[in-house]
Amino acid sequence: MNSNLLQLVICVAFTFFLNACSGGAAPSQSGGVYMANVSQASVAVYEIAADGAVSPMPAAMAHTADDGSFSLARPAHYPVLVRATGGNYLEEATGERASLSSELDAVYVSAPTTMVVSPYSNAIVIDAIAAGGLSAENVAAASARVNAFVGGIDVQQTVPVDTPAADGAAVSDGAKMAFALGAESQSRSDNGLAIAASSHAIVDQAANGDTLARCHTGAGDVLSDGSVAAADADHCLVTSGAAAFAHNARNRTGITSLAMLEPAQQTAPELAAASACGDRVALLTDNLALFEGRKNSVQALLAGSMTDRNWSTYRTPSRWGPFARGYGAIEPPAHCTDMDTFKRELVMAAENFWVDQNINYCHHHVPGWLPPDDSDRANPKYRNSTPESTSGESAGGNPQQMTCTGQRNANGAQSVQVAASDTPASFPAAAINWKGVDCSDYTAWIYNFAGMTSNDLSTGIGTQACSTADRGGSDANPSPGVLLDINQGNFKAMQSYLRPGDLLYITQENALSSGEFTGDYKLAHVVTWTGRHWSDLQAGTDAARYDIDRIGQPDSRLGGDFKAHLDFDVAQLGKTAKTDPWMIIDSHYAGPAYRPFLGWYPTHLSHVRRIIGADAARTDPVLAAYVIAPVSQNAQHTQVVLGSAHAGSGAASGYRMIYDNVQGTQACYRAGTAQ
Repeated sequence: MNSNLLQLVICVAFTFFLNACSGGAAPSQSGGVYMANVSQASVAVYEIAADGAVSPMPAAMAHTADDGSFSLARPAHYPVLVRATGGNYLEEATGERASLSSELDAVYVSAPTTMVVSPYSNAIVIDAIAAGGLSAENVAAASARVNAFVGGIDVQQTVPVDTPAADGAAVSDGAKMAFALGAESQSRSDNGLAIAASSHAIVDQAANGDTLARCHTGAGDVLSDGSVAAADADHCLVTSGAAAFAHNARNRTGITSLAMLEPAQQTAPELAAASACGDRVALLTDNLALFEGRKNSVQALLAGSMTDRNWSTYRTPSRWGPFARGYGAIEPPAHCTDMDTFKRELVMAAENFWVDQNINYCHHHVPGWLPPDDSDRANPKYRNSTPESTSGESAGGNPQQMTCTGQRNANGAQSVQVAASDTPASFPAAAINWKGVDCSDYTAWIYNFAGMTSNDLSTGIGTQACSTADRGGSDANPSPGVLLDINQGNFKAMQSYLRPGDLLYITQENALSSGEFTGDYKLAHVVTWTGRHWSDLQAGTDAARYDIDRIGQPDSRLGGDFKAHLDFDVAQLGKTAKTDPWMIIDSHYAGPAYRPFLGWYPTHLSHVRRIIGADAARTDPVLAAYVIAPVSQNAQHTQVVLGSAHAGSGAASGYRMIYDNVQGTQACYRAGTAQ
């Protein structure tokens, strides 16, 4: 046999062991294995039969180069499973040398332009197998979920690129892929996870409709006795990693904000009308058309197949509905010179506008989303008014938990609760208003709607309550404003320092039950300070909205549970200083409404967030000592201890807070002694 013929025989016989073969080589398929670049990994391709069975023998094999790339014989038949094992890489988040400890898989139903094998392709395979196998239908569905999670790119064909885009240029798909790898590395490294567990976290978040930029989170459930129960901590493992990696010095992608991963939407500023710059009643009247326009425009952050036509009824994977879009600023007229007063009163005008919309207390992100009607199911996912906690999906045979309360009728009426001991009547499912927001989604929505924060205030109660930018911050993407140590212990002395629009955070309980702060001091609720007493509302030009005899009616701004908060006879309301309570607004019971700051509100008060006038608070001669900032944190930045100078700077001194972001669960606890 001549040498040329012998070379050809050897090439054909062993082509699946070779990257390339000179002298008549078969067509090649390129690809890469990425944690970062994985070098010296073994890559094997397995054909998948029509019944989904994977061949036990590889059809082709290769090894990766130093940059993670490989080239192998192009498969003759699709679909195929691609498996990478072994090899070494530098961990994106830490720079440490690591070995690929388990296989990474990818699946292709047809020939790709390139093969990209990573934890995200691995998640697609895991998802499809869990759905019943590697059929074309299962692979397509899994790919759609994971691709949407990363930001609408094809994770199995997008090569990561670390080079930042030029100023003003759109973020490239390659940069998004590189950032996604960094986010996965950060979350896995911070939480000590194996690759398989990290891939499962991607599957779980993608199935919930989360994205790298946003995780579906909110607040707990308001129980019928007027107390609150914190929801189970939200699982945002990879999204938390993305927030941290955005500020990691090893991040070379140019993506320094999670907002850069989101679709762009029009956020042009609008000019407010103001006949009276510091009067919330006049500002609501003057800007009613502006508010109506914002309400009737697209409220959702459009992504995937969600459009400006279908967002309000879109069947989202998560029962929370679509994420909120970011609204542009509302600029004051030139004659309004006291900016802080104007902004505070504009926020209160926006609050009154939304109280008047008669929306319900629902675990949704936007008030205009109507969830699909599945109320005839045994365990409805979207329309359930079961008065239980709201910790998540149906599991272990337990019924699906509450999405909206049964106390708000579709016509705006509320059922009335006269005393805390009363069990309020519920409307039948067909009559319930299934549009609404919970407490932390409501506060985030109001500040966004009023053009103060765009979409930067977290909807998750744990992050909204604990996140701060002070002294280096306790969060990679800190919530706007400043945290203030005004709590149940010093409220009487410090109440004069509160301002309209301040957010007050409420603990689940007000006393330790077993010496462990985590059991009872979990932050579960948030309300808005109005800066008005009951008598102030009665003296206003819109006093008819606060008629005590019209509680429960659609034109009333009072919560249907208003009287249940009173610790005195309602006939005494407003007649003495003790019966003239401060008023707050919160989404509770049957939705956003005015309620007296009495009972469990002041006795469970943890602390305050000020968004408007935050810088002035930091330098105020009195308030500066009450600013809450990080005191210490663990090496992984997954648990931060916060405190104020007023209560002592030591981690164990006086008042303190614990911000946990362990295993992707974001929770805030108050600890120590209120002072």
